Amino acid sequence: MQHAGGLQGKRVLVVEDEFLVALDLECELEESGAEVTCASTLGQATGVAKSGAFDAVVLDLNLHGETSYPLADYLAANDVPFVFHTGQGEQSILAKRYPGVAVCNKPCDGRVLLRTLEYAMSEHTGASGQSA
Repeated sequence: MQHAGGLQGKRVLVVEDEFLVALDLECELEESGAEVTCASTLGQATGVAKSGAFDAVVLDLNLHGETSYPLADYLAANDVPFVFHTGQGEQSILAKRYPGVAVCNKPCDGRVLLRTLEYAMSEHTGASGQSA
């Protein structure tokens, strides 16, 4: 499968509590040239994210019964591009709380997720240096 090179060399954190879903995402992202780190709990993901070593994050909303809102709040406050990858039907809530953050509903075609993540990163890059 051919993917665009927009993720080549980018560091992506995948926050997902379902092992097989995380593995699929990791494979898709690595095939696109990204360097991937996975975290399966909110605590683990927050610690890893705060290291600041990531260009973007793919974030599941529900992690072992906890919402990932605290991590999403941290990412938004620190201007880290991220997309939600969730099976939860809370798109309207997410749109209000995180305007401009894309939501990919599970199951999501890997190519769609990759394009969405690339777009989020390009918007982030394009927005820096522009006035609102």
